[in-house]
Amino acid sequence: MIEIEKMGKPAVPIVSGRFEGDAIASSRAFAMPDLRFVLVPRIYRNLAAEECVRQTELAFDDLVRVLTAEDDGIARADVIDTTVVERFEGDDRLDAVLRMNEEFINRDWGDSFPLMAATREAVDDLLKGTSLPPDHLVCDMPPGFGLATVEKIAVNAAMAGAKPEYMPVIIAAVKALSQMGPHGGKSLLMSTSCHAPILVANGPIAKELGINPRSGLGPGRDNRVNITIGRAFSLCLRNIGHWYPNQMDMDTIGTTRKFVHCIAENEDMSPWEPFHVDQGFNAQESTVSVFITDGELDVQDQG
Repeated sequence: MIEIEKMGKPAVPIVSGRFEGDAIASSRAFAMPDLRFVLVPRIYRNLAAEECVRQTELAFDDLVRVLTAEDDGIARADVIDTTVVERFEGDDRLDAVLRMNEEFINRDWGDSFPLMAATREAVDDLLKGTSLPPDHLVCDMPPGFGLATVEKIAVNAAMAGAKPEYMPVIIAAVKALSQMGPHGGKSLLMSTSCHAPILVANGPIAKELGINPRSGLGPGRDNRVNITIGRAFSLCLRNIGHWYPNQMDMDTIGTTRKFVHCIAENEDMSPWEPFHVDQGFNAQESTVSVFITDGELDVQDQG
């Protein structure tokens, strides 16, 4: 619809119920925040052909109204100014952090686990882990194409509890996602199916950081680095890439794999060449690869 509007042709999408938040977020992300649309109650893919026709016929008057009016009558929430430095106070430092967590989770800026405070000192400490300047633009991060500067990545890494030495991996993962193309970097992330990224580290950096390449992946002491890097990446996806549930992440059911996993290839015990060598890199180079996984399957009853 946006491309049609760019051609000078008025266009109004028909949006099914539950997708209005996604429509508003997508129109902002794709540079047309005032795109108007018409809401219908049911999802077309769940309807028989005659029901699709009937629902569209009932929406026809609204289509004409929105095409000829200046406003579609749908409320759009104000965008929060994220450039402002916020201050949280409490009875003590712990209480202030708890208040920050409550507010950030209400804004959907977290993953519902406790967040570390991204203070100026914490962010500056993380920036020591990279030679890139804070305002360096790593990429336009999908799916919402937010501007992923090194400093913004550091802010999210700070909330995840990352260490400065993790920064090269987190930055590389963000950049890798942006290079996957529209199908991998945008369409799959925004799909109604249960797609989620996984990060795979290769080369010396995996051992240097202690990324677990063996058994027992998941929660626990041996996976602290894996979990922290994956969490930092997922927070970047949310707060820079605008990958929020029901807004640019439209899973019908969802999946816990969106607590993003970071693993390392077990190069020492593998009989094959490491993955990054297969991709043309030197064995002594450190790389991070991003794959989009598909696990749980939706059982669909359409029509």
